[in-house]
Amino acid sequence: MPWNRPAHPDESILPEYDPQKLEEIMEGLITQAGVDYETRPMVVMTAAAMPDPQEVSYDVLLACVLSTLDLYVESDYTVVFFAGGSKYNPGWNWVWKAYRSLSRKYRKNLKKLYIVHSSLFSKILVSMAGAIISPKFFRKIQYVKTLSELAHYIPITQINIAPEVYKENLKHEKTITLPEELQRAAVFRVPLDELIGPKTSGLGIPRPLRDCAEYIRSSGLDVEGLFRRSPNSVLLRQAQDAYDRGHPVTLSSFGDPHLAAVLFKIFFHELPEPLFAESTYSIIRRCPPPSDDPEDTAAITYIREEILASLSENASYVLAFALHLMHDVSLHSGKNRMDATNLALCLSPNLVRSRNPGIDVQMCQMPGPSVHSPPGTPTPKSPAGTSSSTLGLVLKICIERYFEIFDEYDLDASTLTTSRSSHSAPQSQPSTVVMHDNDDDIDDADLIMTVETSPSMKTTVQRKFIPGHRRNETKDSEVSLGSLLSDNEATIDGHAVNLAMAKGASGSGRRSPHNTLGRSTSQKSTVSGVQTTGTVASGFFTPPSHPSSPKKDAQEKM
Repeated sequence: MPWNRPAHPDESILPEYDPQKLEEIMEGLITQAGVDYETRPMVVMTAAAMPDPQEVSYDVLLACVLSTLDLYVESDYTVVFFAGGSKYNPGWNWVWKAYRSLSRKYRKNLKKLYIVHSSLFSKILVSMAGAIISPKFFRKIQYVKTLSELAHYIPITQINIAPEVYKENLKHEKTITLPEELQRAAVFRVPLDELIGPKTSGLGIPRPLRDCAEYIRSSGLDVEGLFRRSPNSVLLRQAQDAYDRGHPVTLSSFGDPHLAAVLFKIFFHELPEPLFAESTYSIIRRCPPPSDDPEDTAAITYIREEILASLSENASYVLAFALHLMHDVSLHSGKNRMDATNLALCLSPNLVRSRNPGIDVQMCQMPGPSVHSPPGTPTPKSPAGTSSSTLGLVLKICIERYFEIFDEYDLDASTLTTSRSSHSAPQSQPSTVVMHDNDDDIDDADLIMTVETSPSMKTTVQRKFIPGHRRNETKDSEVSLGSLLSDNEATIDGHAVNLAMAKGASGSGRRSPHNTLGRSTSQKSTVSGVQTTGTVASGFFTPPSHPSSPKKDAQEKM
């Protein structure tokens, strides 16, 4: 029981603590959540965030709480206290000390105290405090049983509610119901055009997708079975409902990358119209399969000019965003065991839906070698006149060769920055990436690749966004490239877009260290001239007439 907790042997000696850990505790213990219906600042306190007193001194914690409250107590304010779900309760001596530390302005300017999911400890505490607390203060206390009831008093959609509070609330109600005047349009099961709008530049990616991708890149790339294993179904539902209510959601507080991965798939699965409707199946089946020839870009060209062009602008951008994440996850397949094949098989069932479920299953399969075949096993070509390509195969190609297919999609710059740092470790994949460990070291000069050209090729090409479905409208003389990085930025092997340069740089087929391909960013940089090749798909280019050799240059200097 809390009143039997033994006092610390020496209250003058405080246990050692990590300041960074204390800051993390404070972020969960006390937060500010906008204003209530009477425009008073709301301060939210969560008992479940109370730490082990053996790890962090409660006296230090009290000082931090008071310093946080000092920001709001100069004027009227409201406190929401989530009392349930706590593992550790402070002793009575500390409670009395905390009360005495509250000056008159703390008590006077507090206009309402909502105690949600009141525990035995909180009830006894308030009852015993009746002897020393004025009746006027008691009138400010409001006990609340459920989050649905709390929604009638304050705008709970402004509160970042902890998972422990959701678990406690399930003991009292199965679903959270908001008042009619607070109900908002859901995020899931809403058409993309309604969520994003008629036009997008890549910044309108729905919030659940952005949050999931950010959390997975920061904490889940090495988790085994990502996008394949299932999370806690109760917490998954709570997170989804929170997004639909418009609640702020911090996925890191759930502590499960599998939850973010499944939430990512659910968004696509519950779209009213799938990304790939039944009308696109025939286009997908005609996609040329990949071959052993690294210079064969037939599949890439077909995906860019036919499959992506058949999608709406919003659908193609959301697909590019999703496959960008899949590509990043596949680079860590040595640890998470999720290569391009496994990811394509997990994602594709959520992107299709037709009147015949059997056809949908066939479209999601992986033709050619068995899933358990060694990596790099080629997919045999179909006999002439037959079509065997599936969406699973198309997604696999897109994941493995993402930057050759989606180089024109200007996605969120913050996503690319996060992704860039995640590629610092070498991976045993067909495409290996070596990136800067510190993005702060990258400046505009690093975003330029110098290509030696003849005088007749002196021209400047600036990156220009061309939507997939408008690609055929470009002029033959236009070439749209991703931002080209220097040799210490990125080296992507095995991509057809660079093979021409590699071949021209060395007769033995070795890649010149100056021939590199960067990924798209929101920054615009001017690059040196390149030679266009007629109607070849944007992003493809030929080698310079006389490429420079680092080895040869070194010999000449000697």
